[in-house]
Amino acid sequence: MTRRQEIVDALKARLATIRTANGYDTNLGLHVFEWKVTAFAGTEMPGVAFRDTEQSVTELTGGFRNVSLTVEFILGAASGAATAAVVRQGIGDVVRCIDSDPTWGGLAWDTTIQSDEMFMDHDGKLTGLAKVTSVVKYQTLRG
Repeated sequence: MTRRQEIVDALKARLATIRTANGYDTNLGLHVFEWKVTAFAGTEMPGVAFRDTEQSVTELTGGFRNVSLTVEFILGAASGAATAAVVRQGIGDVVRCIDSDPTWGGLAWDTTIQSDEMFMDHDGKLTGLAKVTSVVKYQTLRG
């Protein structure tokens, strides 16, 4: 198994802990999707999808590589008049989830938050979406 796959598995497991019962503000962890390519259905919200998009590599001496893996988290929430507030809470929950251990149990040496943005859509019911972009930094051996 590659280090990248180990990190993706850790991401998925940790995102599933985002529940009010665990001290978070939302229950995004009830619906976690890896590389979801369709819109969130009403029964999938609140929810979070994540995708490992771009990996940049710096070759080092001694057979090592420093890797920066971009990961995007897409949040979906629908709650009518309070949608924007719920989306903001969801952004905070994802950031707190990442910050709880930015090394992913020692798989990486750090994870940074690059940006977050919110979107609203109205198709019969107000739906709020957000994207949080992060970079997971880790090191691997060549070969």
